Amino acid sequence: MKEEDVTGFLSRWSRRKLDKAAPAAAPDPSGASASPPAAEPAAGATPPEPLPPVESLTPESDFTPFMRPDVDPGLKQAAMKQLFKDPQFNVMDGLDTYIEDYSVPDPIPATMMKNLYQARQHLFSDEEKAAADKADADAAAALDAAAAEPESLPAEAPPPYAPDQKA
Repeated sequence: MKEEDVTGFLSRWSRRKLDKAAPAAAPDPSGASASPPAAEPAAGATPPEPLPPVESLTPESDFTPFMRPDVDPGLKQAAMKQLFKDPQFNVMDGLDTYIEDYSVPDPIPATMMKNLYQARQHLFSDEEKAAADKADADAAAALDAAAAEPESLPAEAPPPYAPDQKA
């Protein structure tokens, strides 16, 4: 792109932006306000019926008059609070996964902690490490010895199942 094209584009963009902002900033010569007039009830329309006191509402009450757009938001909120005070809305559904207090530590039992390799390396003293390593070595030797012994079948045990036999 040529530099003239870029400057031409930028000047045209700037001019258009200023032209668009100018009418909005100019004051209205007629002196009328820019805000829309307040909604006035029609001549034949009936005024809305008065709302009941919020304290008198029960779960069986009709809350639709409180939800009209012309009702004060604070009054709407007070009506909703009154509705949701009912115990039927305060029942836990069991799907709240994160409601438990996870700040309370759930310690790992000491017997399980002794079997964890990382716990041995970082939490135990040298004597405890050596004792745990010796216990592991003894358990491994016992397993190896048991695996080396031939399995003996009891005398009255039937021979193992052969694939060509029917059960």
